[in-house]
Order: sequence, then C-alpha cells, then structure tokens
Amino acid sequence: MCVRYTLHQPDAALAAVARALARLLAAPAGLRPRYNLTVSDVVPAVTVDGGQPRVRAMAWGLRPGPEFKLPPRPLPNAKAEKAATSPVFRQAVARRRCLIPANGFYEWRAAGQARLPHLFTLPEEEPFALAGIWDPPAEDGRPPTFAVLTTGPNALMAPIHHRMPVILAREAMPRWLGTEPLAEAEYLRLTRPLPADRLRVRPVSSYVNQARHEGPPCHAPAEPLPEELPLDFG
Repeated sequence: MCVRYTLHQPDAALAAVARALARLLAAPAGLRPRYNLTVSDVVPAVTVDGGQPRVRAMAWGLRPGPEFKLPPRPLPNAKAEKAATSPVFRQAVARRRCLIPANGFYEWRAAGQARLPHLFTLPEEEPFALAGIWDPPAEDGRPPTFAVLTTGPNALMAPIHHRMPVILAREAMPRWLGTEPLAEAEYLRLTRPLPADRLRVRPVSSYVNQARHEGPPCHAPAEPLPEELPLDFG
C-alpha cells in the first residue's frame, strides 16, 4: 500500500507538473510544506476541467457508495492491475484520472517487531506525480476524493514491500491526466513500476511513523538499529 507521502516543496512540485503539461497552474490558497501526508488529508491534485488542467483540493481516500457493499472507510489505493475493470474504480480510471504532486513517498520494512521507515525519491529529489483517480464532491459538502494507483515492486522496492505507487515522471504526466479512456496498451505502459535506476531510497527517522508528526524531523536520518536487527535491507 501507499499511505504516506511528502510534499515538503509544494511550489517546486506544482511547477514540475505545470512544466510537464505546458500550462500555468494556480496554487491553492493555504498551500504549505507537508512532510507526512496520509489518508483523509486534503491535498492539491491536478485534474482536467473544461478541457484545461486545474489544481483543486482533494481528500485522500475514495468513499465508494452503498451500492458496492464495502466498509464505509476511505480507500487510499487501487491496484492498477484490477482498477480498470473493477466496478468500484473503472469509471474513475476511464474518465477521472488526476495527478498528485509529490516530492517523495514512504514505505516501511518489517524487521522483527520493528517497522523501519524509508523515504523514496527521484534522483536529485526531482518532483514527480502519483497516478491518481478521483470522485466528485459528495452531496454532504465533503471535498472530492482520490485514490493512488499501485503496482508491483521494482528491484529497489522489492526487499521492502510487495507494492509501490505508480510514479509518473515528467514525460508520463500529460499522458495520464485526462477524461477519456486510455488504450489498454497505454494504460499498461503508464502503470508499470518505475525502473529501479530512476528511484532512490534512504532510511529515515521513526519519528515519521506517527501520522500526526510533521516537519523536517520526518526526514531526519534513521536511528541506529538494535544489534539484533540486520543492518541492510537488500
């Protein structure tokens, strides 16, 4: 699953998306650095409205209607391999694909009883977008919601977790964003794992384990491991 990411340089992340789309994007009011975003947080997302990209505030986690007979909790992720045909997600995959600007994302490696957080970024911490799908606002006034697509792990992720988010680098962003169905071959190309050589990872402080924690300490170096735990994760 992908349930935490960082948008600690939001202006740079939105600017990267704007360059990829060759469009001006207005930042939403109140945009600020966030180091530990998680499910139910309201974050900036880029959608298509009237044929033009726009930034809008969305809550992380789709909330399927009662017709799907699912628990009423938000769904933060959708498996790319199944989403295009799933009754819950297929309309969003076909007609409501969005970009979630990001500077990095977290995943945890299990080591005995410990959960060791790792921060994944692109080289030189280049901003990117997570591949999202979204649903319109609810009648009760809640904001629109989104889910992040996930895919199988690349070689860098595999020792840590069996899934990873679909990461869209600059050249893939305009191909994903849209309101018309993608050809199957294009969908498969866009949702495959980012090659391992295009990703970087480093252990970070367990401070980030608590969802309520925020700020630069989330990116601090990892604490020394207890002697009984392995020193590597490969």
